[in-house]
Amino acid sequence: MARKLPPLHLLHLFEAAGRNVSFKKAAEELFLTPSAISHQIKSLEENLGITLFTRQARGVKLTVAGTSYLTVIQEVFQKLDQGTTGLKKQYSSQSLRIATFSTLASNIIIPRLSLFQQTFPEIELNIETSAELIDLRYDEVDIALRLGKGDWPGVISEKIFDLQVSPMCSPAFAQKHKLTSISQITRVPLIKWSNIGDAWSTWAKDVGLTELTLHSSLSLGSYDAGIQAAQQGLGLALGALPLENSALKNGQLVKPFDEQIQFEQSCYAVYLPQDKQRQDISVFLRWFKQQVESPAVL
Repeated sequence: MARKLPPLHLLHLFEAAGRNVSFKKAAEELFLTPSAISHQIKSLEENLGITLFTRQARGVKLTVAGTSYLTVIQEVFQKLDQGTTGLKKQYSSQSLRIATFSTLASNIIIPRLSLFQQTFPEIELNIETSAELIDLRYDEVDIALRLGKGDWPGVISEKIFDLQVSPMCSPAFAQKHKLTSISQITRVPLIKWSNIGDAWSTWAKDVGLTELTLHSSLSLGSYDAGIQAAQQGLGLALGALPLENSALKNGQLVKPFDEQIQFEQSCYAVYLPQDKQRQDISVFLRWFKQQVESPAVL
């Protein structure tokens, strides 16, 4: 049965006029004249058989019926807007916006980015790197790849991988110091992060080394800087797997000891519940998991 609804353009005019409680302001917003707005609102009222506005000397005022109808129309327009946006996100070619930390982007995503573009040319990736957490409700980001425990409220948190931490260094450094046993970490230069001062002590304790005096010869402000220093042969640094899988496979780093511990946080892909069925998100995450399992050779 055909629905007997007023024309959509009249509802659009009514929403603007009711929200502004002014034909003049609605006219300015919609690039029409106040008389045109008044005429169209009159047509809507005739279509409905209900008075929506009381005309006054200094403007207009919504009637009780008009106030009630405005609420309904605004809810309908909001759902229509959300549905249209969701449809475009799920089925149209678009830019998939990803926020992550720099190590993950540079070590895993970017080395394989050309392969993704060749395989999925319809999906344009927009990658932003930052150490700060973002709010997916307000920031223009579709997926956040972040470290944590997966307990963020109001979002879907999909675990991608756990992190294993182990000492790493350049091949030349390992050969120079003939590294074979973790007890040797007390006698070689250690690289630490200035913002996590007890990382080495915590790692040593977790692998069973106690009552050891550890000496740091170099303190740097970030994980990436520490790994770069290790690649240059400046000391042992605590590296995270699988973040350094490619560097190990390429021979930029070696892991001289078998001992490693699991980091307290894991890597999660975080996105909004309403995006659960988005094809571009599922395609990227499936591809991303494959890259983690198969490190790139540079």
